[in-house]
Order: sequence, then structure tokens, then C-alpha cells
Amino acid sequence: MKPTVPETGMVIKLDRDMAVVLLQGGESCKGCGAAAIGLCKSSGMTATLTVRNTKHAIPGDTVTVALDRGIQRRGFLLAYGIPIICFFGGSLLGYVIGKEYSIPSLEVITGFASLLSSAAWSLRKLRKLDKSSSMMIKEIVARDSFGLEQETSSVGS
Repeated sequence: MKPTVPETGMVIKLDRDMAVVLLQGGESCKGCGAAAIGLCKSSGMTATLTVRNTKHAIPGDTVTVALDRGIQRRGFLLAYGIPIICFFGGSLLGYVIGKEYSIPSLEVITGFASLLSSAAWSLRKLRKLDKSSSMMIKEIVARDSFGLEQETSSVGS
């Protein structure tokens, strides 16, 4: 999944409803495996990220980017919730069947089998979620178009 810590950066380019944001390497980049192996095109302490432009930012705006809460919750449910529920459900089912048919330790086998199968299913769904979702601009911190301050200061001189 993508980083969950909101990062601040500057919008450098727009492409329809997407924006390219130049991020300064922050806490997310330091702990992110994608940055460590070069998947996010980070160059030193800066990185570019293509995000959904939900707040209609323009080039030069300083923005905060984050992952949508709904997608984040779905990812946590797929990664942690479903496998643990399947593990306990499989164990309970194995216990009931093992008790009925006198099969010792069936709950261990069914618990781990359901855990492994649900983890494999969840991993496929997580990969699909990761490819279909993108980070978004959460808020515009400062509006400042490229060169706007220079133009206004030179006009007043």
C-alpha cells in the first residue's frame, strides 16, 4: 500500500484531474520500501507523485497529499481483518467437525488452511486495490503560482 502519513509538496504540473506533486522527502519516504528500492522515482530527498486533484490545485500551490480514508480502511480490512476472521472461523469449524467425527487436531489444520487461503485471496485483492487507487490532494496549504510574487514585486518598483 501507499504511505499513510500525509506529506506536503508543491504542484508542478496538471493533467486533467491529476496533478504531479514534487514532494520533499519526509517521514513517509524514510520508512517506505518503495522509496528504498526506487519505485517512486525519488531522486535524493525529493520525489514526484501523481495524485488525484480533488481540491483543484494549480501549479505552484503547496498541498498536502494523503491516501483516502475509505481506501485505507479497505486495505487494513483486507490485510488484517479478513485473514484473522477466517483463521478463527476455520478453527471453529474444524473443532466442530473434529468433535463430531472424532478427528483429533482438525481445528489446527482447518484454521491454518483457511488463514493461508484467505491471506492469498487478500493479497490479490490488495494488489488490485493498490493499482486502482491513488493518493489525493487533501488540502491546499498555500496558493502561490510560479513567479507570481516576482511579478507583483517588480510592478511595485
